[in-house]
Amino acid sequence: MLTARTTLAFALLASILGTGCDMLEGDGIGRDGGVVVSEDGRVAVEIPAGALDETVEITIEVVPGPEGAASDLYVLQPIGLTFDVPVLVEVDYDDEMLGGRDAEGLTLIAKHDADWAYLGDQLVDDEDQVVSASLMALSPITVVVED
Repeated sequence: MLTARTTLAFALLASILGTGCDMLEGDGIGRDGGVVVSEDGRVAVEIPAGALDETVEITIEVVPGPEGAASDLYVLQPIGLTFDVPVLVEVDYDDEMLGGRDAEGLTLIAKHDADWAYLGDQLVDDEDQVVSASLMALSPITVVVED
């Protein structure tokens, strides 16, 4: 079954290919905004128009998550890149990630320097199985499940 994120990724890919914009080659995202999706399709960063003043190549590196995390670690790069307006990060989750716990306990955390911080304004969408939050800067993120 396709998740909303996967469906969005396919729609964006079709749009990119249909308009001739070659984001797959790393042309980057600029003033018009765009979306970056991790290789595993679980994480998307939606950058609205006006969030960036110049074109930047944004990537998501997937590495094993830290101890206690419910997901892999998603390194949003370039680390420290700031935005003029908030961007949306969305992570697809499944029953395996929940480990028998309630989805309301899902929490996105981001690494800032040596510390982990909870992301504000989080939303858990049980129907589409997505947890989302706003970011003002790129950093490594992961999901934890709190009891």
